[in-house]
Amino acid sequence: MRSGAKFTGYIIFFTSLFVLSFLLYNNAGASENIDKPYYVTSAVPQKIVWREDIYDPYIKATVNVIKLDDNYFANISGPEKAVLGYLASTIGNECYADGGMQNVKCKILTALNMGYQCSEESKSFLKNWFRDDAAILKQVEKCKPTLATTVEKTFDEVKITTADNTIKVDLKGLKLNIKENSLSRWSESMSFKVDGDKVSLIERTKKSD
Repeated sequence: MRSGAKFTGYIIFFTSLFVLSFLLYNNAGASENIDKPYYVTSAVPQKIVWREDIYDPYIKATVNVIKLDDNYFANISGPEKAVLGYLASTIGNECYADGGMQNVKCKILTALNMGYQCSEESKSFLKNWFRDDAAILKQVEKCKPTLATTVEKTFDEVKITTADNTIKVDLKGLKLNIKENSLSRWSESMSFKVDGDKVSLIERTKKSD
């Protein structure tokens, strides 16, 4: 039974990758020049998440995948880990069932060493950092492991800036409708206040591209 659930999880995961790769390829007219990650001071945006086309020898096809700045994630600060962990718990990031539907493993959460999506380990970490933010605490409390079936929101690009006890995240995302074979883009900016060992969301601006 467990192996069957795991197989189903992989099927959903690779189906999403195939459809996303196909749709991005057909919408790549203005995206031929892929920006590479860059480094500057913490007061200037650092690109830490982006997407690239790679060849997967396992499925023998080119797929569009999330890429991470490994050096950044290896040296991430506690407040930034909390911010990205919160976002990666609410937005798809190449998640799949690892032996069961309650064990959903996601790329960014794994890079953050936060365990499975919406696990008690992950939720406890987020609730501690966001303990003064009632809205986010409510979201974290309701968090349940989720796999995309027909519609998924996922990351396209993330840039982060930290200065004056404020973490700013500029996020670009993709909304994939597998059933309708369609793709749309969206973006938003968020600012988080850092107060010692606590973080709270102070501004969030959403827009559709």
